[in-house]
Amino acid sequence: MAIGTHQTNRAAYAESAAHNEMHIPAGCSISGATEYKLTVVVVPTRNRTDIAKSAIRSVLDQPGCDVRVMVSDNSTEPAQLHELEEYCAQLDDPRLRYVRPPQQLSMPAHWDWAINQALRSYDANHFLYLTDRMMFKPMALKEVLDLASLYPEKIVSYNHDRIMDDRQPIRVEQCPHTGRVLEVKTLRLSYLYSQSVFLPVLPRMLNCVVPRSVFDRIQQRFGNVFTSIAPDFLFCCRCLEMEDSILFYDKSPIFHYALSRSHGASASRGEITSPDYVDFLANLPVDNASRNYATPIPQLVTAANAIANEYLIFKRETQSPRFFEIDLQKYLRANADEINEVTDPRLKAEMLALLQVHGWKDATNGLGPDRSPRAIARKLLSPRAVLDKVRWLARDDALKPFWLLLARRFGVSPPSYSRFEFDRLDDAISFMKEFQPRELRRFPSKVELLEPRVLPRAAEHKGG
Repeated sequence: MAIGTHQTNRAAYAESAAHNEMHIPAGCSISGATEYKLTVVVVPTRNRTDIAKSAIRSVLDQPGCDVRVMVSDNSTEPAQLHELEEYCAQLDDPRLRYVRPPQQLSMPAHWDWAINQALRSYDANHFLYLTDRMMFKPMALKEVLDLASLYPEKIVSYNHDRIMDDRQPIRVEQCPHTGRVLEVKTLRLSYLYSQSVFLPVLPRMLNCVVPRSVFDRIQQRFGNVFTSIAPDFLFCCRCLEMEDSILFYDKSPIFHYALSRSHGASASRGEITSPDYVDFLANLPVDNASRNYATPIPQLVTAANAIANEYLIFKRETQSPRFFEIDLQKYLRANADEINEVTDPRLKAEMLALLQVHGWKDATNGLGPDRSPRAIARKLLSPRAVLDKVRWLARDDALKPFWLLLARRFGVSPPSYSRFEFDRLDDAISFMKEFQPRELRRFPSKVELLEPRVLPRAAEHKGG
């Protein structure tokens, strides 16, 4: 497999962008004639009844939202199946439906079964996935549905915040945002993907509302909607191939938590014996040794490697000119960043050694920044460094009571990426639901990478 350079990729991106400039994807109406009908929220779950209940309630409790909720229970434990089915029945809400596949399925197969059930069962033209480890924030779902109604022919993706509850003390991570609606070319997203820049705009089904027409086109071309090891990123690659552009709502209407129950997070930490991760491995459609076979280092068990694998498999199978050669050093760096968080020292050393064999050079082996005393002093005393230090101090947990007082009395938003700490998960969830960081006037640097076009929000559009 050839690994392209950054310069080569830039030229390829420019050439492909020019070639695809006038492309209008099938099914997209220039006149915007597609009408919005209804959105179905699909909640796929497996042996997580306790948190699936919270995901369900986070949708049903949203005011002003005409939605349907389909809970697809792929649990393997009879007690879990019974408890969740009983819970849904006791809610006695006509908007809610509980289903289960005829037999236990792997995650990709379950996702595909669930979307087909939803497509056949509802006269709706928009669908989104909310996994059992996610919740919608209060009032946030209506914002997403308003955008789907305003731009009914487009995929609308959005960001998400998270609660880091796999450690003590618990912390929250709220992303800075502008609240704007951005149109982003999928060719640009494909290029950034090849550079191992995995931004929240990437449409992975669990972070977007998707028109029925998109599923129809994917089914017609590929025979299914979800498959492979990482169905969310395979779905993303198919959207990058078939859609000319998508919309990105630069805000976080959802948050996720229960990281100790996430097989992806478990792999990133090197905790390969956690029950959820073991269950995930047992149901893979391929054996563990070959699951990242398309990547430069198949042996690496990281989320970054799995994400790259989906891109490279799709590129190889479709031969699409919309997919680029990956940048090797950036691929290595993305994996190194993740490996540095691995908690098992032996596993961490083994994976870093694999990176170095394949050409990775970090700050300790030759390609790091200037570490001379003069360079360090110049960096530490620069105006930007001083300002960053002030901002860092303002986010400290010691100032949490001060920020909460300002927020509750004067409506002053706490800072994003705060280092606030919580002893109890319920307190962290309450904070996430009650407080939002203020909207930024300027795009964060990662958003600027998208080269987006700003579109009106629903309220602005309806206002004239």
